[in-house]
Amino acid sequence: MKSLISESDWKYLRSIHDEMLHALCSRINNKAVDIVMREGKNPHEQYLELYRHIKESDRVVADCFNDWRRSNIDIKIALLRRHRLLQDSHLAGLSDGARKWVAGLDEIG
Repeated sequence: MKSLISESDWKYLRSIHDEMLHALCSRINNKAVDIVMREGKNPHEQYLELYRHIKESDRVVADCFNDWRRSNIDIKIALLRRHRLLQDSHLAGLSDGARKWVAGLDEIG
């Protein structure tokens, strides 16, 4: 089956991979700091909330960045959009066809 993403799109997405991963990790780390620094919860409650946050965040990292291959980049793009990592500003680097495909994803959901 032919991919919806061209070779040039694939190369572009690889070039912004680390930027998107760093943005996600920064978001995760900032929320972790907020959890730990939040007043009103005892240390055990903070730990449990932090554990849940890290567990959920690990799933998002895995969904978006594990097994990063051209053969599954269509799925990764959908997940990156869902988690607000592939920003509108990134779309300018994609081909017209890829941008139209992403716009269709956005309409769905």
